[in-house]
Amino acid sequence: MSTTEMIMLGAVVVLILGLLMIAVARSAERRRRRRHETAYVKPSSAVVGVPAPAPDSVPPVVGVPAATRDRALELIGQGRVIQAIKEVRMDTGLGLKEAKDFVDALKDGRVPPRPVIGAATLSDRVREFKANADVEAAIALVRAETGMSRGEAERFVAALE
Repeated sequence: MSTTEMIMLGAVVVLILGLLMIAVARSAERRRRRRHETAYVKPSSAVVGVPAPAPDSVPPVVGVPAATRDRALELIGQGRVIQAIKEVRMDTGLGLKEAKDFVDALKDGRVPPRPVIGAATLSDRVREFKANADVEAAIALVRAETGMSRGEAERFVAALE
């Protein structure tokens, strides 16, 4: 066999191996997607006929004491997010995913701040946050109480003087 034939044979072998690797990768991806699509959902975590909440919606805060929430905010401010998740789990009994979702929502400003005592209307409370230069908290409050999207809440907050 000549040198040219050997080079051509090597190129063909490399080409075949490359195509085989691509086929295996695609097959694995299809299996992963299929497994993800048919994942078991616990009946207690899904309600038939009710759409799932939007990913940017406010997570439920039921059962999270104010002191735990304040401590989590303090830890987030210190950059100790994992410790914040641990403390939320210890104080509430939430699972890892739920506690992480709650802490992430706190960090992103999607959990409304505690209400200001004495302010009657939503617009009054939003104005109070704006007066304290806390626009993110105002937006989170509007989203939590009205169900508005972030853009709608931003326009609402901006419209108030």
